[in-house]
Amino acid sequence: MAGVGEIWYFPLRARAEPLRFLCRYAKLIFSDRFIAAEQWSETKPTVPGGALPMLLTPTGERLGETADIARHIASQAPKELGLFPVEEKAAAHARLVFDLSNTRPLDLLNPLTNWFSAEDSRAKQVEMIPMCVEAFKAAAEHFPGEGPFFGGDSPHYGDFGMFHVVSLLRGLNRDAFASLGPKWTTFYDRMAALPGVKEYLAERPQAGTGTVGRPGSLSFTEPLDSA
Repeated sequence: MAGVGEIWYFPLRARAEPLRFLCRYAKLIFSDRFIAAEQWSETKPTVPGGALPMLLTPTGERLGETADIARHIASQAPKELGLFPVEEKAAAHARLVFDLSNTRPLDLLNPLTNWFSAEDSRAKQVEMIPMCVEAFKAAAEHFPGEGPFFGGDSPHYGDFGMFHVVSLLRGLNRDAFASLGPKWTTFYDRMAALPGVKEYLAERPQAGTGTVGRPGSLSFTEPLDSA
């Protein structure tokens, strides 16, 4: 298996998670470097744009921006997986889907799960969850006519960004997730069953164990991964 380098991020299940899904599915070796809150002021000047995640490649290159890192990882994957479309229309579609998952309102699911206190998150969800539900319903327009994935019969890298955020919605509010309809349920189930992804979901630190998320957040205190 080829290696892509070291993923630098905070001990949160947020913007770096789609990158890990991609690596595991593509059988690309990576390692994690978790940056503690007290390390951030010293680390920030050393990362592109002063923001995480960052990928430190085997050659020492430092890549920033989640979407750019995702495209880089996808480009290193075996071509037969189809993670990195090269045809212009398909490439634009993959970029669009990933960007939708990585911008508002869907990216609000990251702090709702990982950052805000449990009390603050529940209060903010009253407004934010309906916004996210509508955004997911709008994003469903970008599913192709056939196949369970945004990439069709097999996922492209955009699918992994969207899987991350819909997983967060499912953990926060099962009724809201169910309201998205069968297309999204099938998408979630098929993504969760992908080789490498299935194993990673079982192996990663579980929500509610005090090992993931900001202390006091829902991911830190609540068993959001429970079926």
